[in-house]
Amino acid sequence: MPISPNQCRAARGLFAMSRQELAHASGVSLRTISSFEDASDRLPTAANLAAIQTALQRLGVVFHDAGVEWSPPFSETQTRVILALQVRNGPGMMSSSELFKKTDCSRADLEFLAQLQILTGIDGYPTLTAIGLHMPGLLRDHESREQARKVFSATINYTVRLDDRTVFHAPTAAVFRIEEDGTLSTLFDTLVPQGQRADVIAGAREALRLYRERDPRIVGNFVWR
Repeated sequence: MPISPNQCRAARGLFAMSRQELAHASGVSLRTISSFEDASDRLPTAANLAAIQTALQRLGVVFHDAGVEWSPPFSETQTRVILALQVRNGPGMMSSSELFKKTDCSRADLEFLAQLQILTGIDGYPTLTAIGLHMPGLLRDHESREQARKVFSATINYTVRLDDRTVFHAPTAAVFRIEEDGTLSTLFDTLVPQGQRADVIAGAREALRLYRERDPRIVGNFVWR
């Protein structure tokens, strides 16, 4: 689904990315981007809109109905590079060769980050760009969200009920029915946040799998004896 002007502005805001920087990253003119974000009657062509969206997605932006969020598009090595370059002045600066040794990165890793406008100076003393300086904070926020999601959907939050063949999720009061073939169907999930439904369902499946391993009454495709 094409992104909206609000989503475009919100995505840029994640990195304090200017319209000019987005124009450079997407290959779309500054005038077109400005016109689109200002919600004028002149909409970008489908190709230009796709280019804008792709440029933002390459930086890790995830678009959904509720707005935007960020997920790291980097490898573990590239993440180490970004974190190592948080200090860009003084004795903390490293040459490319020092960075290679410290992070075990390759030149291809640096070139990838440079293409995303995250760092510059890869042939001398690499430093994070204005966009890149926002990445360490985004990485920390993402890690915190992931940890919260894991806790939210941890199996300890579920109760498997054999009497009515359901799995109950305490934090959201979500209820899933265990079907005869062992799959789960949703009975109630109104209170589950939209962005966490997949996690809650995955947690229910895992809770049920662990319960099966512990309870000998469940055999085959969930036939009770």
